[in-house]
Amino acid sequence: PAAQNLERALMTSGHERPEGHTCPICFLLIELPVGEHSRRNVCCMKRVCNGCLLEARRRGIYNSCPFCRTHRPSDVASAVAMILKRVDKGDADAIKHLGDRYYHGRQGLAKDVPRAIELWTEAAEL
Repeated sequence: PAAQNLERALMTSGHERPEGHTCPICFLLIELPVGEHSRRNVCCMKRVCNGCLLEARRRGIYNSCPFCRTHRPSDVASAVAMILKRVDKGDADAIKHLGDRYYHGRQGLAKDVPRAIELWTEAAEL
């Protein structure tokens, strides 16, 4: 009994991982660092693990998101349009992602740190 209680205490005392660190297809935790072992899809803002991406390719799903089956954007402008569509719907992940793009000046967006901070604040409040 004492060993079982100790084991239960040890197993429940760990740090919890954020919800975004779980693949929405296989429901397994994504290895750390998450950015190297998964990919975020701008169509649905879901982070899919490399294992599910590989399996989707093996099944012939090359130009579509393995989660929502939306066709992948062909250029930067259409990727930003997909992100903005999610932002308009109030998706906190998309708002944070857009803030990251403004902070780093990526995907055709000019570097704008104040705008990035506004977006991050808005995403945190949702």
